[in-house]
Amino acid sequence: MRILIIDDSRELMTLLRRRIAATLPDVEISEYDAEQQGKPGPGFDWSLYDVVFLDNELGLPESGLDWLREFATSTSFPPVVLMSDSADPYLAAESIRGGAAGYLHKADVDTERPGRAVTAAVRTRPNRVSPASARQRLDVRVVRRAMLDRDTLPDGKRIGYRFVRLIGQGAHSRVYLAENLTDRLTVVLKVIDVDTISEPAALKRFVLEAELMSDLASPHVVRFYRHGFTAEYGYIAMEFFTRGDLKQRIERRIPVDDALNYALHIAYGLEAIHSVGIVHRDLKPGNIMFRSDDSLALADFGISKRLDDKQEITSAGAVLGTPYYISPEQAQGLAVDPRSDLYSAGIILFEMITGAKAYRADSAAGVVYQHVHAGVPRMPPDYARYQPLMDRLLAKDPAQRLQTASELVVNLQMAMRAP
Repeated sequence: MRILIIDDSRELMTLLRRRIAATLPDVEISEYDAEQQGKPGPGFDWSLYDVVFLDNELGLPESGLDWLREFATSTSFPPVVLMSDSADPYLAAESIRGGAAGYLHKADVDTERPGRAVTAAVRTRPNRVSPASARQRLDVRVVRRAMLDRDTLPDGKRIGYRFVRLIGQGAHSRVYLAENLTDRLTVVLKVIDVDTISEPAALKRFVLEAELMSDLASPHVVRFYRHGFTAEYGYIAMEFFTRGDLKQRIERRIPVDDALNYALHIAYGLEAIHSVGIVHRDLKPGNIMFRSDDSLALADFGISKRLDDKQEITSAGAVLGTPYYISPEQAQGLAVDPRSDLYSAGIILFEMITGAKAYRADSAAGVVYQHVHAGVPRMPPDYARYQPLMDRLLAKDPAQRLQTASELVVNLQMAMRAP
């Protein structure tokens, strides 16, 4: 059985995962960070899951109940357990009317109730035959074939992976935790099924991501192992991070000294990618990962771009990126350069120090509007000494910002030495 948890809190998702696994040891659980990833698009494959736990408070303008009402009309949409911070009988009734199979008060997450909610939800569709296992078998077959294709491997060795579990998916790809059968190394395996893609740009972005990652070799960037492509499928094997992402740490609050140190290592990562002509374009806490030794690395180059690449994969004026962390120029669909990543790094630093988003609004469009038109956010009085650095990172005009990641490194080192 496969379960998907949709929430904006990594802490709650982790707790819920543990409680479900303790009650139902044979389940596979994936997580979807709503705040970081936004609403699942039309290509999202709901049929991969047997039950979905959906938080009503997503950290977004739309609620989980809104999503439930929208997605419940899909024939592939699985049974849903709606979760909420409040034990509101009206909301519980509305969720059932909206198509939910159950309702869970978050105060009950650390009990046996989530496991019972799964069992009850599955009973609401007793005759449903889940294609989840069939889809995984397809992915296993796809990657095995790719690994046996000598044309995709420079050394011609025959190797393979053992799939452990599905850990996530995008609109056109699925991401698995896997084990390399040759050296027993745990990796993250991103798989794309070319036959199911109707949007050529999605395949081009996948190919570009593999090409960009193969050019990166820095301790401050995710390690790339190998990739392969044929007319039918593609895969990318990359580093697995054991200590989660920066978003989890921000939820627990980060001491200022640690925030500055993390920002410094983010700047080192930006130095590395900018030095080979790559702009990340989606720098955010969920894409900043930690290894077992607590070292930090930039990840997810799915919408990154080479500065010397004049061909834009997306349509003219299209906006890519995450609203909370997007630069003004990127928000307007304009050309971006490394200074756009520096702006995103500044937004992240503001959030690490203050524990709050730099800009908030009632809609994603409202957040984007503030990035373009609102003033530079002000640091609380206790952290006013960092305001000059914020002013230089978050200037609306890129010409008024710090110009390189190396300049950011110097400024952060000075801030760390200041009394």
